[in-house]
Amino acid sequence: MLIVLCLFFPPAIPFVILYYLFRGRGQRHLFFVALLVLTGCATAAQRQPQQAGAAIGETPAQFRACLTAVITKPEYASLLPHTPDLTTGLSTAQLTDETFISPEGARLLIARHREVSSCQTYCLNALLPVRPDMVPILADEYTKETALSVQLVERKITWGEGARQGQAVMSDLAKLIVAADRQWFVQRQAAGAALMRWSAQEQLAQQRMIDAMSHP
Repeated sequence: MLIVLCLFFPPAIPFVILYYLFRGRGQRHLFFVALLVLTGCATAAQRQPQQAGAAIGETPAQFRACLTAVITKPEYASLLPHTPDLTTGLSTAQLTDETFISPEGARLLIARHREVSSCQTYCLNALLPVRPDMVPILADEYTKETALSVQLVERKITWGEGARQGQAVMSDLAKLIVAADRQWFVQRQAAGAALMRWSAQEQLAQQRMIDAMSHP
């Protein structure tokens, strides 16, 4: 299918861009929503986005570099008309393209998909230590996107139908990621509060022991 570049940007860029990073084929910019989540640009809340971005580390830039290297290869140039623009997403023409993939296009798509898959594998492995909650969500999305790619290569759906179905997948994904991100912040806050309580209680206990030794 269409390649969607998972554009991981620094914590100040809107969610809208992550979508391009995580989708190995290509439908739309709802994964842009994912970017904010994964890079920390979540909602308009507070400083939570910065915390998320810090947790992701260098993954965004490296993932983006990997995908960019794939999509810009000269041998895949003929697929670019079916690939969403990095800033505007899919065009109306792409969404309404009712042509089927050509045999040569299918061959190239399979090859490009294989390379994009390696970038996705890197991304999932990189996220596992810092945001394990995101891994099953994204892995499931990759699986759905691959299924669309298979249908496209089998000429069961047109380019436009694949793009429209991809948008639906991304719409659901965006909701799941936002929900997971919020839950992650809640857990972080709860863990931080528990640590502070323990620290305070530990200091109090130690002081009581010291006082007990001073007054036998």
